[in-house]
Amino acid sequence: MITGADGFVGRHLARYLLDQGVEVMGLGLHPPRYPEPWEACAYEVCDVLDRDKVLSLVRDFRPQYVFHLAAQSSVRRSWDNPWLTYRVALEGQANVFDALMEAEVDPVVHVACSAEEYGMVEESELPITEDRSLRPANPYALSKVIQEEHALFCHRVYGTRVVVTRAFNIVGPGQSRDFVASDFAHQIAEIEAGLREPVIRVGNLDARRDFSDVRDLVEVFWVLVKEGKPGQAYNVCSGVDRSVREVLDILVSMARTAVSVEVDPGKLRRADIPVLRGDNRKLRELTGWSPRIPLERTLQDLLEWCRKEVSRRP
Repeated sequence: MITGADGFVGRHLARYLLDQGVEVMGLGLHPPRYPEPWEACAYEVCDVLDRDKVLSLVRDFRPQYVFHLAAQSSVRRSWDNPWLTYRVALEGQANVFDALMEAEVDPVVHVACSAEEYGMVEESELPITEDRSLRPANPYALSKVIQEEHALFCHRVYGTRVVVTRAFNIVGPGQSRDFVASDFAHQIAEIEAGLREPVIRVGNLDARRDFSDVRDLVEVFWVLVKEGKPGQAYNVCSGVDRSVREVLDILVSMARTAVSVEVDPGKLRRADIPVLRGDNRKLRELTGWSPRIPLERTLQDLLEWCRKEVSRRP
């Protein structure tokens, strides 16, 4: 069972699980925008804040594994509506965990959290290991700390078999333009189609982030529900930080027309973390996993997807 299944990661996870021969049920806030992969598995429109419906679906499906992805996932939007961000994180997750206990099923539960939990990091603290303190610097990051603490509480008190991931920056085809690489790629695709002036509007290009492909990420999720130690959190990252400017330069080099770049003050965050670079040794030593997809291929696939999206517009 995948909550937040209508989101970017949820669609990729469902496709990956289907390819592994797994029976999948997706729970999403909205009907799926794309038929693939949902035409091949079950899907229900369900807000995780709807306690009764969550319980009903858990009782019917009786999952062996739960991937809890449902969240308000945008840092920018979390500043606009912190309370909704917190409510989905805690109340929504509590509804899922309570439903599992009431339905008397005992799946392995994966809770998708974020490296944003680490907050402001000094260069001397890099690379970031899982034992570094959590210092959230925005409402989204705080909501993920809340989710993680609730999940580990349920493990300690109720014995729920929980594994937590702290994913660093995820990129890939299908991502919302709320995220930096996808925003750049969408702008390039719109410029190529003649839908906007040949100017890419950007925020802080100096921030450095540890980027991973979403298709690598979902493989980690499946590996960890089978091999991860319950009650533990795992970094999911490449171990290499790249500047946002470098991401922009790679995408601009792939553009089919000349573009210029301008800073848009509206795209600057109130509290932007200068650098995030993770240490994935804990995950790697447990499972043998390492990233397979280079950032250049990820960005190429993302840009191609954005071009297709723009071409579908009336």
